[in-house]
Amino acid sequence: MASSRVSDPAAAPVIEALDISVTFGEVLALDGVSFSLQAGEIAVVEGVSGSGKSTLLRALAALEPLTRGVLRLGGVAASALAPSLYRAAVAYIAQQPVMFEGSVAQNLSAGPLLCGAALGDARALDLLQQVGLPVTFAKRNARDLSGGEKQRVAIARALANDPRVLLFDEPTSALDPAAGEGIVALVRACADRGRAVLVVTHIREHARSLGGSRYLCAGGKLSRVT
Repeated sequence: MASSRVSDPAAAPVIEALDISVTFGEVLALDGVSFSLQAGEIAVVEGVSGSGKSTLLRALAALEPLTRGVLRLGGVAASALAPSLYRAAVAYIAQQPVMFEGSVAQNLSAGPLLCGAALGDARALDLLQQVGLPVTFAKRNARDLSGGEKQRVAIARALANDPRVLLFDEPTSALDPAAGEGIVALVRACADRGRAVLVVTHIREHARSLGGSRYLCAGGKLSRVT
């Protein structure tokens, strides 16, 4: 049976969006959304294509400029934080993650390097083990991996910055059932370690397996599913 950490309702949100909107030209892609996540909480967003799901993720990751509203991390406005620090703390994992040229170990080092830090060999091997990959993968060419392996490397790459929030955009949509179930278990493990996790998916079985709070995105608006 699926489970997820139960958050303290009195605790302050790790990430919070207050009445945020995003416009592309004359198209209102996200319309006055308010949303928050606490440490250890999983939230799942469902909705049809074009409903605003991916725009919500990218807005929360500060990858899309807001037309209106405020985004906060730990109670601090995102606009008051250096973009590199915000994006290290709020990790966005794309539906089809792009692997940088070079080895898996070099990919894992990319995030810390952007923040002026180095990733030691021991830490790289620990990250691979956390996402269920053999330590021998460190030397593999990242672009030669399978879809499921790339997803795991992308998660390990995000974890290298020790993020407080993980945002997943359709993490299982391009995977076979076994690989998809493995990613679902990995996502739940990330929340069990105290990270706030938001997952966009259209696969209802995976939405149920992830547990946590469920939301529906439609017409750029977000509503909680009871």
